Amino acid sequence: MKRFLFAFLMLVFATGSLSAQMRRPRVYTTNDPSVWVTAGIDGFRANVVNDGATASMWNFGNSTNFQYRASIEKGMTSGSSFGLAGSWGHVPFEYSTTGIFNPPAGGGTQCIQCDAHLDLMTLVATFHSGAGVGFHQIVELNGGIVAYRNLTQDSDGATLTPSGGNIDPLFSFGYGFGYGLSDRTNIDFTSNYTIGLHERKGLSNGASNTNSMPSLRLSLRTGFGHRTVRR
Repeated sequence: MKRFLFAFLMLVFATGSLSAQMRRPRVYTTNDPSVWVTAGIDGFRANVVNDGATASMWNFGNSTNFQYRASIEKGMTSGSSFGLAGSWGHVPFEYSTTGIFNPPAGGGTQCIQCDAHLDLMTLVATFHSGAGVGFHQIVELNGGIVAYRNLTQDSDGATLTPSGGNIDPLFSFGYGFGYGLSDRTNIDFTSNYTIGLHERKGLSNGASNTNSMPSLRLSLRTGFGHRTVRR
């Protein structure tokens, strides 16, 4: 019994000593923001969407239009971040039919050729690299969706087909420069190349399904909170 008690006490002592020697992770608070919030405006151009499902073409004419963008991102080291970004713009275009299509009842109308507007919206996962006081370089990668909604004829406000709009995958790469007023307030200027990939259903082999949308963006980027690190 004494031997058993002695062995038990030695085991308890060894366990306590080992536990005391184990290195416990410490939590450090860095000066990097835990959250970045960005608001900006894009001047962008778009070319054409060929919609085979409704035998229609939406010609944006490569004219320059404005789009408003906002994002919320999780902060990482050295001002890098990842999160979600969304944009919206009310964009003029020329709508025309490229074939014979009979829309369902209540499903919108068509015109042979007419002026129209639509809401162009994007929602993307975004990665941003570049921040700090003074001038610095910026790289952005984005991937998500572009939605064409509320296609409306200018002359009478009639809803054009497809009445429910359309959603396509979208990819974007951006490069530019920023100026940090502080380590938490940056003004960014980026050049972005964006493509939307439309479905090929109903399109001829020679018809493009790519909507190219280059843009220039001016943004205000602000950081909040403090990022914590365990070591």
